[in-house]
Amino acid sequence: MNKHRNVILKITFTALFSALIFVLTAFVAIPYAGGAGYFNFSDTLILFASAYFGPEVGIIAGIVGASLSDLYLGFANCIPFTILAKGLEGIVFSLLFYFLRKRKYLKNISFFIAPLFMVASYIPYYLIYDDGAGAVALLSSCYDLVQAGISGVLALIIYNVFVRFKLSFLKQPS
Repeated sequence: MNKHRNVILKITFTALFSALIFVLTAFVAIPYAGGAGYFNFSDTLILFASAYFGPEVGIIAGIVGASLSDLYLGFANCIPFTILAKGLEGIVFSLLFYFLRKRKYLKNISFFIAPLFMVASYIPYYLIYDDGAGAVALLSSCYDLVQAGISGVLALIIYNVFVRFKLSFLKQPS
């Protein structure tokens, strides 16, 4: 019975985080200067959900929530890059976090390395759709790096609060 409860909770948290990521991306977005994209906090939730609830929750919620926000905001041409970026971010984070899990502090670098893969995944999009021969790609990538760093810090803080106060909804991944 406990196994079924965990499956239901994972599905529930995946849906919840998909919705939260959609809202944070679509409605709490801060436009970059020069129309080079927008800053959002979706990566914070992708990283936190992957660390605390398991990789499948973070990866699926990141792909679904961010892709739906692209569709809602009129960036349908960006969806394949979003799927790649958010999926790769979640996969890289989960692998790093898993392999470094026994190292108390070293596992925290996962929160900062994985978002770099998200940034790199969007560079081809900017180059393909940029008429300025890479100017927007460079500008947006710089902003994306700031977003990656802030998201990593926030996700790490939220994760540590949940771990410290033992706010457990699911069996913690080993």
